[in-house]
Amino acid sequence: MKPEDSDFTSQNLLDSLSRLPTPRKYWVGFSGGADSTALLQAIHECAAQLPAPIHAVHFHHGLQAEADSWQDHCGRFCAERGIPFLSKKLEISSIGGSSPEEEARNCRYRAVAEILGRSEMYLTAHHAEDQAETLFLNLMRGSGIEGLAGIPVLRNLENGWVARPLLDRNRPELERFLQQRNIGWLTDPSNEDTTFDRNYLRRELFPLMERRWPGLGRRLFRTARNARITAGAMAMFIEGQSGDLIRDRLKMSLQKLLELDPEMQTLILRQWLRRHEVPILPEARLVEFLEQLAGSNLTSQAEVRWEDWMIKRYKRDLWLHRRKPFLACPEKKWKNHMKLDLGPDSGVLRLVGESTAIPASWKVRARKAGDRIRLLPNGPSHKLKQLFQAALIPPWLRTGIPVLEWDGEPVALGDWVIGHRLQNWLFDNSLKLQWRPADPVLGRVRTDCQR
Repeated sequence: MKPEDSDFTSQNLLDSLSRLPTPRKYWVGFSGGADSTALLQAIHECAAQLPAPIHAVHFHHGLQAEADSWQDHCGRFCAERGIPFLSKKLEISSIGGSSPEEEARNCRYRAVAEILGRSEMYLTAHHAEDQAETLFLNLMRGSGIEGLAGIPVLRNLENGWVARPLLDRNRPELERFLQQRNIGWLTDPSNEDTTFDRNYLRRELFPLMERRWPGLGRRLFRTARNARITAGAMAMFIEGQSGDLIRDRLKMSLQKLLELDPEMQTLILRQWLRRHEVPILPEARLVEFLEQLAGSNLTSQAEVRWEDWMIKRYKRDLWLHRRKPFLACPEKKWKNHMKLDLGPDSGVLRLVGESTAIPASWKVRARKAGDRIRLLPNGPSHKLKQLFQAALIPPWLRTGIPVLEWDGEPVALGDWVIGHRLQNWLFDNSLKLQWRPADPVLGRVRTDCQR
């Protein structure tokens, strides 16, 4: 469907949603601006015909002085219509040189991932002009075919999906939709600041180009659509050529990657990111990273970072995950109860079996330099560092793995290395020690070590 400058109706939205997967719940991203207000109003009008309930979520970024009043406006709008409303305040901190706007977007999608339950869908109000701007900005960055494909209509995110059902509609249509209903909207003053690339395109460059090439938005929309078709065909080809290289969400065999031609290495890494819904890695950074890998030795820890993601080498593997710093396992005494909470990364350590009194002086903590554990009563003690290395656990993940100590001596590493003293106690009490990490990367480490 072409993005024509016509009338937008709630039926248009209903038709777009019918072409998407059926979710258990719709979450509508609601900033209070014209675009998201039109989306929320339209979905409210057709709510009775939807297969799932709707909720609105507002993200309080705190980047503008009016942020509190914007939150209040959005809350009132939803209350007047009986729409369940959730507001989440985001902590924005620029990392690795990213702009506040980039980090706000990354932080917002991290929050969306936390909100989404299984098979739930988050809807955004991106429209044809947003698509045109994204395509043009990606072109200026030297992006490949995936960048020229612009914003996808649908992508996976953790347990559910992110969908953009308005990509074939224009901004004037959405504003007329609201004006016909006498519904006002908020205006972000930062949208006038042309030091931001998107605002410069919108305010300065696109009006000039539209005078020279009328229908610019439609032209770019078609380009993005055609590029997405081509990108999809390329993705299927690369998937067929990659074997099992890209099936793993977190790890890739470095040796298998380096056996390929450099051009295929680039395509494989890009498809790895695309397949697992990770933002596009800029071309120059990708080429530089592959050059590092080609010239590195086994002890090298070559890495590349972009947005809030990273790929990092350790030994024979590449690890792909968010670049947040992993929290060290907190130091906690385990005095009673069969379960001990270790925080948002390290998760939970528990005893499985009948309730039993916990021995005195049990404590859980992160590893320390010089830690050793004795696996057999009369056998030698082993350095935890050597056990980590033998299991190919990257150094930057090790502090998140719980160490259980008894009378000041380590007796367990995670739940796969058990010292003789603890093993005897568990056997005598018909118990099993079980660690359930909260972070998926630490979860993967545990799974690998138990194989």
